Amino acid sequence: MMFKEKLMQPRYYRLLAAVALSGAIAASLLMLDQHRDSSSAPSPAASPGATPSSGNPAADRAHELKALQQELEQKPGHAPILLRMAQISSELGKRADAISYLQQLVKADPKSVDGHLELGRLLYENKDVEGSLRETLKILDINPKQVDALYNLGAIYANLNNAQLARTYWNRAVASDPNSDSGKRARDGLNKLALPPAGTSAAVHP
Repeated sequence: MMFKEKLMQPRYYRLLAAVALSGAIAASLLMLDQHRDSSSAPSPAASPGATPSSGNPAADRAHELKALQQELEQKPGHAPILLRMAQISSELGKRADAISYLQQLVKADPKSVDGHLELGRLLYENKDVEGSLRETLKILDINPKQVDALYNLGAIYANLNNAQLARTYWNRAVASDPNSDSGKRARDGLNKLALPPAGTSAAVHP
């Protein structure tokens, strides 16, 4: 059974992972910057360690990360700082560091939907599917109708060739918020699940 996966580098709070499954299913994991408490995540310009740009993005990020580390020493477990540190680390290609910061975040704030979403995304990219499912499912303990988590779970199970569970979570996503991006993508995924399978010898590109 053919299975091809292509992951694209995400922006903050966002995952666009295009996959092709059994020559028929194309699904995208998506994290949206909605359902956020305005106090839970600062914008890059307003983050505690933000500094004027030097014209060198990598150097700017590294400098901001160092400043944020100093802030974190003063405020251990501070969710906005940890979330921003995870973002910068991910942008710098330091996925393990980003995962570590997010693990600290959800330990300090177990009800952080954004923390669990981002951690689930990075664990998925790190080939830790069980960990990704675990973190994403925790969101449903907080809010059973959280549409982004429902969509992501459907996409993960679609990637695992489990069409039954993919349908279950995508149907729940559509029922939860049909007009949201995740609700619309869930509907699109359901339509693709309904398509007849293509020949297994055909390469499918997202």
